[in-house]
Amino acid sequence: MDAPITLVCLPYAGGSRAMYSGWSKQMPSWIDLCPLDPPGHGQRRSTPAAGSWSELVDALVQALPDTAASGDIAIFGHSMGALAGYELAHALRETTGRSPVWLGVSACTAPSRREFNTQWRTCSDEAMIDELRRLGGTPAELLDDRDFIELALPTLRTDFDLCGTYRADPRRAPLDCRVTAFGGVDDAVSQAPGALDAWADVTRAKFERRLFQGGHFYLNEVAGSVIEAVVSALSTARMQSRAPLEGRPWTLW
Repeated sequence: MDAPITLVCLPYAGGSRAMYSGWSKQMPSWIDLCPLDPPGHGQRRSTPAAGSWSELVDALVQALPDTAASGDIAIFGHSMGALAGYELAHALRETTGRSPVWLGVSACTAPSRREFNTQWRTCSDEAMIDELRRLGGTPAELLDDRDFIELALPTLRTDFDLCGTYRADPRRAPLDCRVTAFGGVDDAVSQAPGALDAWADVTRAKFERRLFQGGHFYLNEVAGSVIEAVVSALSTARMQSRAPLEGRPWTLW
């Protein structure tokens, strides 16, 4: 029997692995769901949030399960998690010689279309809260809870700053895996010109774009449809990866 694909799932800025808590029930047995908490998030909230992309990616590599070393890996990330997933894909290729079999990027502007923005370092708490309201996904009662805001904003500010100052390394070769960009039809991020389509530039393999009803957090509204699309993409990627890569294990460390 073939080893399952390890599907690494990464959350949005300020989010945690809990956003994927309902996915496992709809995953077939050949997909091993592996949602991760970045430092400072979820079950790792007692540790400081990563202050650089290299620190974040190193932490994610170290958090991968041992089972990921012996089989295929796929990555799905939402919003900031998409950038983290893209960087993780490059890190895995650099350390193993193999790209993941598939990369799913959700509600995130492609690296080549991002604008440099340092405003989140110094903006007021109110400006941060306004941005969270605009994006949706955070209950209004939490945004009105000062205790929650005081606890959450430092990590959110760090995450937002990482996203605003992100710069991909232009010297890197494109990935060799299939890439799917997901977005919501009512999401300003996903609907910006070229925001999703420019993800095609990060890979030599096939690129696909999938849109769903909803805003920036569309996957909370149509989770079943999103999961079906992820499973379908993984099924195709798995079949295409088996023949040339059979018997070539990962070596993560």
